[in-house]
Amino acid sequence: MVPAQLEDSAMSRLFSRPHAAQGFSLLELLVALSILAVMAGISLVNASEQRHRLQVDVAARRLQLGLERARLFALRKRQACGLRVSAEGWQEPLSTALPACFSSRLSLQEPLPEASLTWQSNLPELMRFAANGLLLDGGIVVLGSPYSNYQRCLVISLPLGVSRIGHYQADFAIALNSSRCLPDEVL
Repeated sequence: MVPAQLEDSAMSRLFSRPHAAQGFSLLELLVALSILAVMAGISLVNASEQRHRLQVDVAARRLQLGLERARLFALRKRQACGLRVSAEGWQEPLSTALPACFSSRLSLQEPLPEASLTWQSNLPELMRFAANGLLLDGGIVVLGSPYSNYQRCLVISLPLGVSRIGHYQADFAIALNSSRCLPDEVL
């Protein structure tokens, strides 16, 4: 025999099964299914955690977007305006002291069955914007999900708006503090 044929013959004997026509044993199938089930379970847990993180990130970006839209509206119209902000999103003010900065409501989250945010803020009920687009009120907002420990924060400073967006490093039970809002680059 030629050395290459010997090699092929040895390899085929190594990987051949005496009863190849019978297929896999029950034990082999159970082990394979168990491994697949564990892998699927891990991916589902990770997917759920990622979905909740994404919802919090989207809400933080929409909060920032509403702030920028209001500033641009006030600047473009050259008139002072106001907006109310809460866990539901940006809305028209309840009082008529100031006109609304924009007429459409900007929700912080999609209306999904399990979409829910935790919200803590020390912002005033009415966010006011000057005719030159500057912000007259500020504070901090911490957003989270009841299904995850992930928290995003926005520090809204005067007069330009968001000065920092990052991860909040404290529990909701502790009073809000802007120094606990760490920029993403720090982590």
